[in-house]
Amino acid sequence: MLPVDTVLPSWWQNLCYIATVLAILISANSICRQFLNYRRPSEQRLNIRIQLLVPIFSLTCLIATLRPILAQLLLDPIREIYEAFVIYTFFSLLILILGGERRIITEICINDNHPPIRHPIPILGHFFPTIDLSDPSDFLLVKRGILQYVWFKPLYCICVILSEALSMKKSQFGLLIIYNVSVTLSLYSLALFWRCLYQELKPHNPWSKFLCVKLIIFASYWQNMIIQTIAILGKLENDSIAPYLYQNGLLCIEMVGFAIFHSVAFPWQVYSSKTLPMAARMNTLYALRDCFGGGDLKWDFKQTLLAGPTYYNFKNFDSTAESRLVARTNMTSRMHRINEGVRFTNNGEDRYWMHYGAIGVPANSNCNNSNVDRQVAHQNESVNTNIGSTIFNEEIDDWDDTVAGQGYITDDPNYPVTWDPNGYKYGNNISRIRADIRHCSANV
Repeated sequence: MLPVDTVLPSWWQNLCYIATVLAILISANSICRQFLNYRRPSEQRLNIRIQLLVPIFSLTCLIATLRPILAQLLLDPIREIYEAFVIYTFFSLLILILGGERRIITEICINDNHPPIRHPIPILGHFFPTIDLSDPSDFLLVKRGILQYVWFKPLYCICVILSEALSMKKSQFGLLIIYNVSVTLSLYSLALFWRCLYQELKPHNPWSKFLCVKLIIFASYWQNMIIQTIAILGKLENDSIAPYLYQNGLLCIEMVGFAIFHSVAFPWQVYSSKTLPMAARMNTLYALRDCFGGGDLKWDFKQTLLAGPTYYNFKNFDSTAESRLVARTNMTSRMHRINEGVRFTNNGEDRYWMHYGAIGVPANSNCNNSNVDRQVAHQNESVNTNIGSTIFNEEIDDWDDTVAGQGYITDDPNYPVTWDPNGYKYGNNISRIRADIRHCSANV
């Protein structure tokens, strides 16, 4: 056991230095290549956010072995908050793989292959209502179960810092219990979503990405939980920092393996010009802004936390499936649809919506249709007039017949997308030309 007033042994500390540098270099190489091949922003921004977990953990764990008091107060909250954020990011990635929330609710989960499931909890699962992801309210319940950990973690870190500053040791035990409940609920909700849609996720082979997220969280969570429990039971001295040093020293070394694992699970090659020859690439500065701007986070948090049922309802997620297929859904889900305004006719063959719900139609809307039509016609007439005058007055530029280099397509530094001429040699046209040449050579 380490003395309470010392640091890690020199051999262990040197090993932490080497492991941290290796982990950061491996992750930085993979992340930079993602930015240099930024051709699918909606997917790559999530990949990069998950991959940043390794550099953040590596750097904070190394500093924790050198300045444990400083790390406990300032760096641990940052690391733990980002750890919670990665769970949400992975959930968003699963939704993206399946085609988005609307497709999950209105297409995938509406058919007979996805009946409502019971909670996989012994005995208690029979008393809880079933989960039906074709019901927007159930989908919102699962999503909030995952996101509550992201919202709770900053508050938890602030409360821990205040309890340390005010020497409120007894309150830390209560905070630890609430924290464990929150993280367990988040991981359980994620596992529930995984179980409901496993057959659809299976062709995309998400296991490697799932393990990248789960293993890091598992290692940090259980190591921290065991050490905190030992400290609460009084097995460690109050001024002892040895368990904290051990935990971060182990994580420093473990991050090398996680960095390699992340590079394999989130490869940049699938976004290269060779794989996507006809896809445009977003400029690096715009890619950085897209990844770290947070516009998608703001919108999603607003709809989930503030809007809630006013957005996640059957009116906004009207199924694109056949009406008789919707009519065959379970009784609970069908009653929810009826309560929100859907009505079935012709023995379930057709359906229509009543004029109430989250997005109501005004009763006097028909009276204003003529005014609206006149306004639209006037706008279209003005647009056509402007377009016509523009066509006749526009000066025709000389055609640039350059066949190579950036002269063929002008490079506008203010435009967020860049055309990559090197990718054209991997396109379908060039592939057909190569095949024809090989065929002709073989005949000769």
